[in-house]
Amino acid sequence: MFDGRLEEQRRRLKLTPEEVERRIAEAPFGDKGKEWARRWLAVESYGQVGLALFKVPPIIERAEDDILMDVDGKEYVDLLAGFSVSALGQCNREIAEIIAAQSQKLVHYFDLPHPERIKLAERLVEITPIKGGKARVMFGVTGSDAVELAVRAARYYTGRPFILTAFGDYHGVTYGTMSLTGKGGMWAYFYPIPPQDNAVGYFPFPYPYQCPFGSPPAGKSEEEYCLERLEEYLEYFFGSKESPYREAKNNITNVAAFVVEPFQSSAGYIIPPPGYLKLLRKLADKYGILLIVDEIQTGLGRTGKLWATEWDGVEVDMLLTSKALGGGLPLSAVVARADILEAWGPGAHVSTQAGNVLACAAANKVLEVVTREDFLAEVRRKGERFYQGLVELQKRHSLIGHINARGLYIGLELVKNPETREPASEEAAFILEECVKEGMVFEKGGYFHNRFQLIPPLTIRDSTIDRALEIFDRAFSRAEEKFSR
Repeated sequence: MFDGRLEEQRRRLKLTPEEVERRIAEAPFGDKGKEWARRWLAVESYGQVGLALFKVPPIIERAEDDILMDVDGKEYVDLLAGFSVSALGQCNREIAEIIAAQSQKLVHYFDLPHPERIKLAERLVEITPIKGGKARVMFGVTGSDAVELAVRAARYYTGRPFILTAFGDYHGVTYGTMSLTGKGGMWAYFYPIPPQDNAVGYFPFPYPYQCPFGSPPAGKSEEEYCLERLEEYLEYFFGSKESPYREAKNNITNVAAFVVEPFQSSAGYIIPPPGYLKLLRKLADKYGILLIVDEIQTGLGRTGKLWATEWDGVEVDMLLTSKALGGGLPLSAVVARADILEAWGPGAHVSTQAGNVLACAAANKVLEVVTREDFLAEVRRKGERFYQGLVELQKRHSLIGHINARGLYIGLELVKNPETREPASEEAAFILEECVKEGMVFEKGGYFHNRFQLIPPLTIRDSTIDRALEIFDRAFSRAEEKFSR
């Protein structure tokens, strides 16, 4: 019986060649785009992400700053930025020149020191809010690398097995990180995953607009209520003072670390109430737990501050960064309290491409730019322009139930009814496809498949923001007409 159910699930999830051809035929691309799409799907797995984000993604050939161009020459407003990788704009000329110059000196030196790597580590130690002030760095290649490194270091340092994370967080999809990624769809495919499926626990993310704890009582705001209930939930997890299973004076726990996103990115660009990280910091200090913050998508200026962690004014035990760090090249880093990374000995970690020379050279330029206060102020200004434009759209389009925004970290929640907040997932899917037709790409996600994640380059021009708002306006109008709103 189990085998039959599994086969039925697989049948529903998988794409057939016939369905793929139908998608290509209906795609709003020119002849070249469709031909390239056929070539692509004749050789690549149907399981890759492009067919999950879009019916068929545009085949992009060139890009500059905030505009993508496909193989037919059609332009697209870029509200993806390579999932925050191209944070300084597509084909940034300064970074390209640095990579070209470095490629004439040294391209690769295994996982061994070189000047660009050392300079980068020195700068990361300077700019990262690590508790106690003294930090060290470990390099990886991808965000998943960084998460795995952090978990290994936390377990080694504390001698404890358990990791706590939030439902909806995204921390990678390797076998070492899948158990930490409670994002919709991933577990349905691959969870549980022995032997990694052990010692990981989950708690509700405090998402006020769709609060997992229900509606607040009279006189309490949604934000206050969410955080208060979360604290009660976590204290119950650790055991009350009256618990016969714990020596309260010693605050004994088998939890090594919290591993959390400060804002939930792949879950829909959801911003928690102010105080979320302060609450976790308080509990971490109380029970001797490490606070590991995954800033792989939120960091390096995306929210208008260098780190999203700064919005709560919290110092952490480890901070993870990647995506934008390498200026378009694969690079990640774990910045942690020095005592944590001094606890193990030589050879505890190795990765052939970790701290790649070209990527480190690009990263040094990225940090030079994003740490400038005038640059961060400009991100906040552009974010406010985008946010106010969306607020104006919300007045005309009741489908927009809620807007999250910090800097150029922007999420929209689509609802059928602003009062009931019933998710508008069909409408969201329709609007995304309409925007692709109009020449704009972004990610659709959310717990209920009804959120838009807007991730433009941090260098996006005002004129491109206005162009994006115009496209949204038309797409929302067509959705309201189609769904009789």
